[in-house]
Amino acid sequence: MVKQVGEGDDRPGRVPVPALGLRLSGAYAAFFLAMGIQVPYLPLWFQDRGLGPEAIGIALAVPMLARLVSTPLLGLLSDRLGRPKALLAALALAAACGMAMLALSVDFAAILVTLAFTALAWMPSLSLLDSYASRQARAGRADYGKARQWGSASFLVANLVGGALLGMLGAGSVVLMMLAGQLAYVLATLALPELPRPEPRPAPITGRRARLGVLAGIVAAALVQASHATLYAFASVSWKAQGYSLATIGVLWAVGVAAEMALFRFGTRLVVRFGPHVLIAVGGIAAVVRFAAMATDPPLAVLVPLQMLHAFTFAATFLAMVELVSRSVSEHRSGTGQTAAAWIGSILMSSANVASGPLWAAFGPMAFLVSSAIGLAGALAALLAARLQPHSSGSGG
Repeated sequence: MVKQVGEGDDRPGRVPVPALGLRLSGAYAAFFLAMGIQVPYLPLWFQDRGLGPEAIGIALAVPMLARLVSTPLLGLLSDRLGRPKALLAALALAAACGMAMLALSVDFAAILVTLAFTALAWMPSLSLLDSYASRQARAGRADYGKARQWGSASFLVANLVGGALLGMLGAGSVVLMMLAGQLAYVLATLALPELPRPEPRPAPITGRRARLGVLAGIVAAALVQASHATLYAFASVSWKAQGYSLATIGVLWAVGVAAEMALFRFGTRLVVRFGPHVLIAVGGIAAVVRFAAMATDPPLAVLVPLQMLHAFTFAATFLAMVELVSRSVSEHRSGTGQTAAAWIGSILMSSANVASGPLWAAFGPMAFLVSSAIGLAGALAALLAARLQPHSSGSGG
């Protein structure tokens, strides 16, 4: 798996390496356009359609449930077909059709059905794109971190531009904006080159102890990611209660995204130098510090560096998880491996999301101490995974 990023490939039909990097970056940027609209603004569209709080809660839960069902199945399908680019494009088109139907949906039942259909195709696509990118990185044709950073940049731009457009066009335009972003993603997937079908090979990691180490590493990364649940749900609420303006709150979120982008930019060097287990452990320790401090309602001068820790609590652990799976499964099982890891992460994040509401209602900002404890559990699990899986360090994408 040791190849130099930027190494050429003169075989017929191959896209030159610089062009591939641009196309892969474009795919991540396009994917996160729709996501950058959906995450902050879709509840406003639900409200515009006349849904009450209980109905909105149900509608937000539908994509999560659909993702749990379809993610592992689509990973298996991707590996079975052996044409990951074609499947990415097909899923992108299916999700775009779902968003178009959602834009036309009015009653609650139709909204739920179209949401489920859209999520079945859309939600697992990121894991399959990660699988595709990690295979290109394994072959030395791309840098995963540098491509992934443009997804974070696009998410931030979609947040800002989407908010401005929403003010002019109204809440009814949210799904149409999502559709526009998704159509860009359809075009971006069509521009990607197809990967050759890999030869079936034994997994690089063998033995019961080593496989347990891989599972422990995935769980460790998922725990650190799940530690963000209270942050995503209630940080803005907490900051507003402290008296910060909406503009200041927006800047705080932007600081986190900027730090995330910087880590992705240089993350390949870090994961090659230190290995995925170390990055996950560092992310867990950063989560301990970050969320323990947030439980104290810190002032703005402290919040800014705490938000910069997002580079480690989110980006480093995400990058490390993708690399860990890439190192641990054979190439012809890449889709299965990445989607299985995403499935585990979805379960833990969903559980943390469910718990965050009652915890916040009972303890307020002190609920961040639970987030800190989850981060500590992730760090300890990463150290355990490293002990269970002693193998020679490799180079990854």
